[in-house]
Amino acid sequence: MNRTKRLLVALVACAAGTSFAQHYPEKAIRLLVPTSTGTASDLTARFVSEELGKMLGVAVAVDNRAGANGVLATQTLLGAPADGHTLMVMASGLYANPALYKNLTYDPGRDQTIVAPLNQAYFALVAGPSFDVTSVKELVERAKKQPGEVTYGSASVGSSTHLAPELFALRAGITLRHIPYKGGAQAITDTAGGQVNIAMTAVPTAIPLITAGKLKALAVSAANRSALLPDVPTFAESGIRGAEFVSRQSIVVRTGTPEAVVTKLRQAILKITSTAEYARFLSAQGLEKETAPLDAYLKSGPEETVRWAEMVRISGVKQE
Repeated sequence: MNRTKRLLVALVACAAGTSFAQHYPEKAIRLLVPTSTGTASDLTARFVSEELGKMLGVAVAVDNRAGANGVLATQTLLGAPADGHTLMVMASGLYANPALYKNLTYDPGRDQTIVAPLNQAYFALVAGPSFDVTSVKELVERAKKQPGEVTYGSASVGSSTHLAPELFALRAGITLRHIPYKGGAQAITDTAGGQVNIAMTAVPTAIPLITAGKLKALAVSAANRSALLPDVPTFAESGIRGAEFVSRQSIVVRTGTPEAVVTKLRQAILKITSTAEYARFLSAQGLEKETAPLDAYLKSGPEETVRWAEMVRISGVKQE
């Protein structure tokens, strides 16, 4: 195909995409959430879906597809038409999946397109009230005396709540026993109930139970303290360096979605996330605003896949 024909093809495709975007959306939009209800991803999705529905004039329904570290939700996304009517909340930990699953049929950095950033979630290391440790120092001492006997719950194998404690254990020089669940809510419930000793979860998820005295916060995983947990030290302040862990969340669509549709969605979502109402939502939920430059963030999928593969490697999690 010569240069003139290629240019004509590109112009026709562009015109078709623009025409499609003018009529988009043509029906209700589904927003997939790869976690159970009540999590940071779920709460964010519900805020954004309501506002996005108002802006686009259609219903935006939240569809929770928890399990397998987001594989179920991602497969649903990639099985839907690439027309912008199926979206997904993408937590950065889902980029670890190619390093976690041998037979994964997709590459998140290639097969998903980032529409817009949403926020960042700090993690808290928490313990149940019946587990008699009150600090990271005491936890490390206990784990060294009883290798493999201190248990922690996670949302699933390979999830952020699995990798983060493994990274912490590696940096602290201890061995913990992993108890995986089918969703983060049950893992936290069982931590509070004493069925497992500790867990690491997003600050917004932990706050209500910490406030109610059903969980004890031992440390925050970010480089800085959380505004909602100002008295809780970071890992570094607790003597554990290199265990920092933050989850970034974004909205993604299936790669191949017309660029004009992606642009329309991006403009709407960025408008939502720039409002004072959204800032208050982030503050209330203990979430942080994404600070990375937009252009770099939108291209970060392949880099995130590489970064999380390294996280899997150093944490020692074995591929399934």
